[in-house]
Amino acid sequence: MREEWHHAARTNPQKLKGEHRAILPTACAALHAVALIMLRFYFGVMGSSKSAMLLMQRYNYRVQGYSCALIKPAIDTRKGVDIVHSRIGLEGHADIVLAPDHSVREQLLWLETRKPNPLEHVFIDEAQFLTESQVVELADMSDKLEIHCYGLKTDFLGNFFPGSSALLRFADSFTELEQSLCWCGAKATMNTRVDRKGRVVKEGEQVLIDTGRKEEVITYIGLCYKHWKLGKSGLNGNT
Repeated sequence: MREEWHHAARTNPQKLKGEHRAILPTACAALHAVALIMLRFYFGVMGSSKSAMLLMQRYNYRVQGYSCALIKPAIDTRKGVDIVHSRIGLEGHADIVLAPDHSVREQLLWLETRKPNPLEHVFIDEAQFLTESQVVELADMSDKLEIHCYGLKTDFLGNFFPGSSALLRFADSFTELEQSLCWCGAKATMNTRVDRKGRVVKEGEQVLIDTGRKEEVITYIGLCYKHWKLGKSGLNGNT
């Protein structure tokens, strides 16, 4: 029955609207499916549980029988080439590892030939690393697929990433994930790069992956604007 609702919602939504009095439950479910088909961007600073929420949402959809794809950018190799990892310990294997020169459409078409059912939901982790052309492809496909992109909005200097900039222009829906707090207790709004001694870093390449290893030179935290501007990380006495 759910497959029939989705098919009807995609091929003839006006007919469903006209028949809502005769088949109210079916029409409501189908119209709900129509409302769901869009490109969504969920963004938050470091520590706002973006990857964890993506993995939990994907799990819930799969339990309900939906056909899902999990995508991650090739640049993120912190826990393995095809591993989507959350700091709270949740992990998932990506169906597609997307390089900058890859076509999202072609990759999804390839994946769909290996799935028993047509894809219905696409989940993308670290979406800030998408290229603008890949985001445009996603927007073009969002009339047939529900696409969920999770990622950062800005870098450690407060500048947009190419992927997040494109998503803010082309996505249908935006949701800020506000779970992260600054060390002072205020809402964390700024992604912050800090060195081994806990000092705030405000120069360097835009993309410098935090592997999570203690011996690494840099890591990332979320700060409120005030303490980001003052360069006070709250780490190792930097308050």
